[in-house]
Formats: sequence, C-alpha cells, structure tokens
Amino acid sequence: MRTIVARTTFCLAVAALMLFAPVAGAIGFGSGPNPWEGLDLKPVVGYWAEYRMTGQGEEPMTMRASVVGQEGEYFWFETVMTGHDGEKAISKMLISIDPNQDDNVQRMIVKSGDEPAMEMPVQMMKGPDMPEPETDMTEQAPEIDSSDLGVESVTVPAGTFEANHWQFKSDDDTANVWIKAGIGPYGLVKSTAGNMTMELMAYGDDAKSLITEEPQSFPMQGFKMPGMGGK
Repeated sequence: MRTIVARTTFCLAVAALMLFAPVAGAIGFGSGPNPWEGLDLKPVVGYWAEYRMTGQGEEPMTMRASVVGQEGEYFWFETVMTGHDGEKAISKMLISIDPNQDDNVQRMIVKSGDEPAMEMPVQMMKGPDMPEPETDMTEQAPEIDSSDLGVESVTVPAGTFEANHWQFKSDDDTANVWIKAGIGPYGLVKSTAGNMTMELMAYGDDAKSLITEEPQSFPMQGFKMPGMGGK
C-alpha cells in the first residue's frame, strides 16, 4: 500500500489544489490561468465523491473525498484512502477557504485502520519553530504551466460527463484533469499523471464522517520532526 500511495503523490497534489481552489484564484496559479476560477465550488456539507486509483503493476485503491461538517466559516473536509486489503487511512481537516485567512487549517484528525483517532497539533504541519516566510509563497512554489484544452466527453465508472479538460506541466511531471461543477467537493471527474489514473466511481450529497469517536491528543512528548534530531 505504501508504494501506491507514494506514486500517487502528484495525482493527489492536483486533487488537493481543488480543495484550495478559491484560494488559488487569489494567490495565482503557476504561469497559467486557474482552472477552477469561475466554477461554483463552494463547499456544500454532505457532498462526496469516490475515486478509483490505479497504476501500472499496482493493486488498485480508492479515495473518498467529502465535506462532512461546518463550524462558522470553516468546513470539515475528510479524505479516506482504502487499500486493496480494505484497510482505511482517514484524514479530516477543518479548513477556511477565505483567501485572506492566514492559517487556513485549524484542526486535523487522522485515523489508521483500527487505531484510535488522533488529533494532530496544527504546528506539526508548519514544522517546529519555523519562521514566517519573508517572500511571497508564489515565488517559492514550483512552476506549473496550465492549459485549457476545452470541453470533452469523458467516460468513467460513474458515467459519461461533459467536462473541462486541463493539462498541468512541471519540470518533472505532466498531469491531466477533467473537471465539472457539481461533482463532489472538487469537481474532479478524472485525472492522470504518469502511469497513475484517478476515475470517478460515484458521488452524492449524503456524506457522514467515518471518524465518530472523540480523538485522542497526539503525544508530543519525546517526538521530534524528521531532520530535526528525530530518528
């Protein structure tokens, strides 16, 4: 399972951009237009979409993305990765989509298999004692060229859709995505990157969180970030 997760990083990065699509419109999107600008992708509690992820020589796995709650201006986004053996890895984040919000991620809860749910300290996602950046984040981000290839008919397990086809190119990768408003939280119908493919299997509007227990606090005592003296 670790292998296929590692090899889907670029696909998931493209999908993750959809999570912050409203923010991407504010800070710029590589050297091309933002493909989600103009699409109505405001979070709707209950929206979900499930994808099949396949790679050459790898066992397939599924990813389910959903909006499972709201607290004021913040929304709970949940991602469930299920391996071919049925084991699930769940991440749940409370996020603001306000482009003027400095700290978009407010809370993060994770659960792996039958292990108890754990709430991760937000500072772990920033790194310990990391200073605020002095330069624009867009100057540090990898250069990504995006191209609008127009509306195409694309067939996936969930059906046939008329979707906008966009292509993304970086120094190392090329990815293609087909997006359509109203499909789950992010509008993703299909994406490809290298030998990896994500295809929409189903979508709906009745999502519920799979983390129903009260999460435990992550034990920070004795924990060191990799590269910071940890082992």
